[in-house]
Amino acid sequence: MTRYRAALPMYDLPEYKAETDRLWQNVLAGLHKRGADLLVDFYRPETDHAADELLAHPRLLLSQTCWGPISCGVAPELHILAQPDFSDVPGGQGPLYRSAVIATGKGINQSPPDDRKAVLPVDALRGKRLAFNDRASLSGYLSITADMTAATKQRKAFYSHGEHSGSHRHSVQMVAEGKADIAAIDCRTWAMLQECEPAAKQVHVIGWTQARKGLPYVCSPKIEPALQNILSDTLQELGAHAV
Repeated sequence: MTRYRAALPMYDLPEYKAETDRLWQNVLAGLHKRGADLLVDFYRPETDHAADELLAHPRLLLSQTCWGPISCGVAPELHILAQPDFSDVPGGQGPLYRSAVIATGKGINQSPPDDRKAVLPVDALRGKRLAFNDRASLSGYLSITADMTAATKQRKAFYSHGEHSGSHRHSVQMVAEGKADIAAIDCRTWAMLQECEPAAKQVHVIGWTQARKGLPYVCSPKIEPALQNILSDTLQELGAHAV
């Protein structure tokens, strides 16, 4: 019997592992209900390299990825199954999400706008040190760069220099510790970190990027089409949106 692989790494913070496990069990239950009795190894990739290898696996049944690497052409070929819903967190609008732009010091948190446009304090962001998780990250780098380019009508970097952090959590910590001035954190991660990360209490939201498609659920394009459809139906039943 074929053994598949699966992972849900994008929001699998240590403090939220129970929620990740619950989502996976709900997916499995939905698959079983639809007659898909599968052998699946559930993984928690511990490194970026392990996560990249998993995305390229020919029997990848389910995972999450970012539209940034897909649009930049650095992600392996993947089949998009569904878009998760972000309506339960500030900054989310159905299948769309945006990033909270955080800064050092204390201040009044800027609420996300009701429309899909960016709300950015251009002068407060220009010339600052930007902490970013990855240059291919839509939420942490590409979105704020595109929105600042549109706002300033200039293609040159708006920040004085970039500080690669490796994760949204570390970006928040760097800003709180004064190692960077600003960072863009996707709205779901920001909501989670406000509950479990002390550094999140030491920064505040000064703006929001434009609303864009949130990170999708994916599988290997080599998964048979009938199973792809079952996966999509299961995810939509759990609240995700059709592609």
